[in-house]
Amino acid sequence: MKLRVVAIGFLLIALSTALNASSSTDSTAQRWSSFWSQGTPTDEMKFVYIDFERQENGRVVSNGGGFVQIYTGQESTPVKFKGLPNASPGAPEIVRIKENDPNHLATFEYALTGPNQWANVTLEIQGRPSKNGKQIADDVSAYKQLSLQLYATGVDYLRVEFISHDQGIMLNAGFPQIALKLKPGLNTYLIPLKGLSQPSWVETRVDTKDIMKKLTAVSISAYCNQCAPQHGAVVVDNLVFQK
Repeated sequence: MKLRVVAIGFLLIALSTALNASSSTDSTAQRWSSFWSQGTPTDEMKFVYIDFERQENGRVVSNGGGFVQIYTGQESTPVKFKGLPNASPGAPEIVRIKENDPNHLATFEYALTGPNQWANVTLEIQGRPSKNGKQIADDVSAYKQLSLQLYATGVDYLRVEFISHDQGIMLNAGFPQIALKLKPGLNTYLIPLKGLSQPSWVETRVDTKDIMKKLTAVSISAYCNQCAPQHGAVVVDNLVFQK
């Protein structure tokens, strides 16, 4: 536990330094305040999917009240993560960069190991609470891009995937996605929804527009192919659909 606290502490110090360098007057909350909402797309130009400010039963939920979880996938050798202590299923830890800063971010640590031809540790954000055991969709087809803030150590790329379950889309995995090349520090990334594609191994092809009309979740993964040992941490904030 001490090592975990120290690791997160160093990560937050690095983020704090980067943010302070980018602005000497505005707080993090002020810089991102235009993104905050209650999860209802009332603003014609944006829809805040999650800003990590809402919690229920000790866990963060999306702005629409959807379930947020962390899970793993691998070809053979198990991989590991650390997030919110004692959470089942796994959940990210919610942190602040500074003690007096009202803005919250989500973070988790991961360890990808081999031998694995593929492996991932995935943060999944569902937009709405499930009903009768089925996930509920948001129609985000009118939006052109997703904005989000990311910081990660240990990997050069994070995968962002757009998912639709229980909505008649005949696909269990391999939804439209993008591998984001990471830059140093906490940065805003803009994902053009037209630029998404399915992995080459997926046999069932779907139209990205159909997924966006029935979107149930967005996931962010630290991943590897032909895996060598990799470990680090991921920090996420403010997923916002924009026109």
